[in-house]
Amino acid sequence: MTAEKITYQLKRSKRKTIALSVSDELQVVVRAPLKMPLRDIESFIRKHAGWIAKQLLLTEQRVKKQQENRLTDAQREALKQKAREVLPQRIAGFSLIMGVVPAKIKVTSAVTRWGSCSAKNSLCFSYRIMLLPDEIIDYILVHELAHIRVKNHSAKFYSEVAKYLPDYKERISKLKIIQKDLPI
Repeated sequence: MTAEKITYQLKRSKRKTIALSVSDELQVVVRAPLKMPLRDIESFIRKHAGWIAKQLLLTEQRVKKQQENRLTDAQREALKQKAREVLPQRIAGFSLIMGVVPAKIKVTSAVTRWGSCSAKNSLCFSYRIMLLPDEIIDYILVHELAHIRVKNHSAKFYSEVAKYLPDYKERISKLKIIQKDLPI
């Protein structure tokens, strides 16, 4: 890719430095100081043409993978239904063992978090939890139930989790590896 063929969007602001980025729409964005001459901006773009080409390719591949890795509406609904059927039973089992009772259980469409516990002990879980292996689901359920006792992520909290899942750290590691490849 030659610099002359690079189309870009120029955004000027009260910044002191010039910066390049590539959006998910494969748009090259140049952020530059208000008074920087256009010839300096174009020189900067030419100097970084290789980097731009690489970023465009990487972004295109990432976006394509994300699009291929999307659930259909029917798949989402099936996972939500499965979560509504399966999670309350599993939570009831752990609640009994842990001696805690959630105020309410809700299935959500959250993408950035697996579960949450409100101040009033209401638990929410993303339907996407059903894409995970049982041992990871168990960790997430125990994690949120432990928040009924300890509302933060302190050592005391993880000590509570460890009472019921001594291998919770391994489960967290597996979750971090698995979640990168899950559909959304």
